[in-house]
Amino acid sequence: MRGVPNQFVPCISCKTGKGCLKDSLCHRCRILSRPNSRRKFVWTEEFDQLLARTYQSCRDRSELTRGLNNIQRQTRFTRVVITSRAGALGLSLLSRRKWAEEEIDFLQENAGTMTAAAIARRLKRTHYSVKAKVAQMGLGLRVREGYSQDDVRILLGVGAATVRQWVAKDWLKSEGCRITERSMRQFLMDHPEEYKLNRVDEAWYKGTLFPGFGRSKYFRSELGFSNEARVS
Repeated sequence: MRGVPNQFVPCISCKTGKGCLKDSLCHRCRILSRPNSRRKFVWTEEFDQLLARTYQSCRDRSELTRGLNNIQRQTRFTRVVITSRAGALGLSLLSRRKWAEEEIDFLQENAGTMTAAAIARRLKRTHYSVKAKVAQMGLGLRVREGYSQDDVRILLGVGAATVRQWVAKDWLKSEGCRITERSMRQFLMDHPEEYKLNRVDEAWYKGTLFPGFGRSKYFRSELGFSNEARVS
């Protein structure tokens, strides 16, 4: 019965494999149907019902903790196994607040012009709720004008403490909690010793210091070349 039989029938389990005449199962489905003697945690319908009742009856996190401790004692399962099963069953302590049409319209209009934190405060939602909804809608949260301190950290490949020091020294100037484009460009020219080029985002760096980056005419004019006259 090993492998693909010479005379086969469609597998009654996966419907696509080639099953043996004896049990109408393909080799893969036959292996999967065998009981796993090494499996430590087997969820039964009784355990699932117990887990669901625990989540439904608990009013706060402390009650849920006591309830999960009780399930651990009864099942002998680890906490990770229990919480993973709860996630698979869609169980949650908090009821999710549905997004209203007005909130969705606000996201579409302001994603990319307001930070996620500002949107969360305006809509009275959590930061992670806003990020998840924006990702679901396929929108971007990066604000187009200026930089946040985290943007600077990523683009220049430095630590957050280093960026805070630059701001404290007034090397990077902000407007409305955003570091300005002009300030960033000036910093790159005045303080090259503060960052390492091998850690910098190369395309962004060249585009910031050289607005004509990628255009051949720009480089020829900077070097003193023209279409009519070239240095031999």
